[in-house]
Amino acid sequence: MERKTEQIGIESLIKHTNNEFDSIAEIYVCHLVSASDVDQLVITVHTGEAESFEQFVTVASAEKVMIDVGEADPLTLPYDVIATVDGPGHMQDTEGTSVYVAENVEGAKSRELEDGLRMLRQKLAGVCPSCDDEIETFRDHYRDSQECREAERV
Repeated sequence: MERKTEQIGIESLIKHTNNEFDSIAEIYVCHLVSASDVDQLVITVHTGEAESFEQFVTVASAEKVMIDVGEADPLTLPYDVIATVDGPGHMQDTEGTSVYVAENVEGAKSRELEDGLRMLRQKLAGVCPSCDDEIETFRDHYRDSQECREAERV
């Protein structure tokens, strides 16, 4: 599928991603540590259906994804979708958000897509999803707030 210059909402992009695979253990969105510095999203899909550890997948024709973060204009960012046979279990940290974790992933709490997308939006807006404080960088905030760091773990 050839990409065009159109945009797609994050919910639609994730829906297209879900339709591409029969079984997904985790969907992880990698983004930069400072919300104001985010310039691209890398969406990693953990599935046994991937052909390698890093298989680039085209799930939609759009070149950019739109994310409403509560500003006048939504964020519009280029993105890549990568499928991997590597097991789920990203460390929840300043540089990414698990937007979905299946119920059958051992050693992790499940996360519904709606909750994960809410957390992603908040982080991209520079707001901690746990305490609702506005922050400059999540690295500093999570270093100083063990409660917030632990609340985001799956």
